[in-house]
Amino acid sequence: MSRQERASRTRQLIIESAAGAFDQEGFALTGLSEIAQLCGVSKGALYFHFGSKEQLAEAVMAESRETLRETVREARRLGGSGLQYLIDLCHGLARRLDQDVVFRAGLRLTEEPGLEKKGCPSPYPAWERLIGRQLARAVRDEDIHPEVLLAEVTSLLAATAAGIETLSRRDKGWLGPHVTAGLWNAVLPALTPVERLGRIRTAPEGSGAALTTPGPHHWDDLPEAAALVARAQGA
Repeated sequence: MSRQERASRTRQLIIESAAGAFDQEGFALTGLSEIAQLCGVSKGALYFHFGSKEQLAEAVMAESRETLRETVREARRLGGSGLQYLIDLCHGLARRLDQDVVFRAGLRLTEEPGLEKKGCPSPYPAWERLIGRQLARAVRDEDIHPEVLLAEVTSLLAATAAGIETLSRRDKGWLGPHVTAGLWNAVLPALTPVERLGRIRTAPEGSGAALTTPGPHHWDDLPEAAALVARAQGA
C-alpha cells in the first residue's frame, strides 16, 4: 500500500470515528483526544489531517451532504411519479440514517451553534422545498386532489420527517420501513384519488407486497392521521 493510500485510509478512519463520537456525545462534549483514541492514532497524526475539531466536523458534514445527494440520485433513478419519488426518497433517507453513522452525525452537527456559519446550513429548508416541488408535480400528474392545500401538506410532511429523525436518535425503530410505509399509508388516501391509489407503492423498492398502499377503508383505523390531513386540505 502506498503512503498516499495509507493517508487516505487514516483520514477516513478519523472521520468515521469522529462521526461516531459526535453522534453519541454531540460536538461540544467530544474532544480530539477521545477521537484519536477511538481510531487508534496519535494526536499528531490526527492534527496532520485536521487542524481543529471544527475542521473535522466540517469534513463529517461534507461527507454527509454527499451521501444525501447520492440518496436523492438513487431515488430519482427508480423513476415514477412525484409521489413515488418522495416515498422512495423517504425510505432511502431512513435506511441511510439507520446504517451510516457519518450521514447521521452530519445532520446532527448542522444543529450545533456556530457550525452553521461555516457554510454548513441545516438541510431541512431544502428538504421542505423538494417536498413542495414534488407535490406540485403530483398535482399536475393528477395524483393529488387539486383542492389539497399544498403548502400545509408540505409543512406537515417536512415536520414529520424531521420529527422521525429526532426520535430515531433514541430509538432506531423509528427508521424501519414499516414506519415510513405507515406514514404514507395514512396520508395518501386523503391526498390521492381512489382510482390512482393502486399505482403507488409505499413499501421500499424490491420488498414484498405486505406494505403496499391500502384502500380507503384504511382510514377507519387512523382517525388522528385523517384529522391532520383533513385540516391540511382545509376541511
